[in-house]
Amino acid sequence: MSVESNNSMNEPRPEVIYRPSINWDEWREGVAEATGEACLASNIASPDAFGAGVRGFRYKSGFVATINATPHRIIRSSQRIARDGMDAVFVQFYDHTHNCVTHMGQESVELQPGHLIVQDMAEPFVVDHSSYKLMTLALPRTALAPFLHGDRTYPTLCLPATGGSTNAVINMMQLLRGQLGYLSDEDVTAIVECIAKLIANQMNNGPRISFALDENNQIAAQFLQAAEYISRSYTNPRLNSTEVAHHLNVSRTTLYRLFEPMGGFMAFLRYIRMKHAMRKLLRSGSDTVKIQQIAESCGFSHASSFTRSFKEHYGVSPRDILMDIAAGQDHKTRISSGIFSNWLTSLKESKLN
Repeated sequence: MSVESNNSMNEPRPEVIYRPSINWDEWREGVAEATGEACLASNIASPDAFGAGVRGFRYKSGFVATINATPHRIIRSSQRIARDGMDAVFVQFYDHTHNCVTHMGQESVELQPGHLIVQDMAEPFVVDHSSYKLMTLALPRTALAPFLHGDRTYPTLCLPATGGSTNAVINMMQLLRGQLGYLSDEDVTAIVECIAKLIANQMNNGPRISFALDENNQIAAQFLQAAEYISRSYTNPRLNSTEVAHHLNVSRTTLYRLFEPMGGFMAFLRYIRMKHAMRKLLRSGSDTVKIQQIAESCGFSHASSFTRSFKEHYGVSPRDILMDIAAGQDHKTRISSGIFSNWLTSLKESKLN
């Protein structure tokens, strides 16, 4: 199977959410519209000193975003829950925070960097936030319902990132955050379903696993972890299968099997590098950019080997792309998507044959 997939520009894409600078009035209004009530951490706190930002994507039935803000409190009351009927679970990974506490009834949990929080929006809670940065994924209950025990709500879970399914969820969320510019709605739906199954394990019985992922979903979780690591490390010219296998704690043989549906490990690595190379070229907007600079930023030591790989992959040279851009021609359709959906399709076909 060819790794490249030239989908049309009309393919459904997640909607971009980008608000890098939000003042207190805007933040309070946004929280009131979305989830509950926001108030400052103390009576002496100044609204002028507050700052927040949101960057993410909205897909068919939810959203994934990175959120940062200075100290404040968020309250989701029973009255608000009854009024808005929000039927979703928020999965949140804290990149950094300190003195951040979630209160649920008589219980309080101090949140630490690296914690994965599973927050049922049908349960009341209060969060006292210090300055923080977190990644959040909204999962509609309809996405979780097939894997949960019964029609009920669930208390907040705080899961340290100690390995296993928790790390798998974090890696997949990071992949969504970093690669949504390239993923189609079909990709996002498949990844979110995998995350939903892993989260349902935790919601059903805390750290005890009760819902067994089928073989395809276990393999999918491994593939997504590997893809996320490669997507973060592709600039390293020495990146190889041994390093990725070590990161996943699997053998090289297992790693090769993971990437077999995509033409092999090296084919997928080249795909990632070429995807980013095309993106950098399209963003350059001028033929003054040095091909050597783009080559090095994509993990190639020499411009000649980069140019050769690029032409083999796209059928044109990097210089041709720059010349077309200078002439006003559009090459957006050359950027691929459907990475994960293509992988799933190939995996299913290999199981059938």
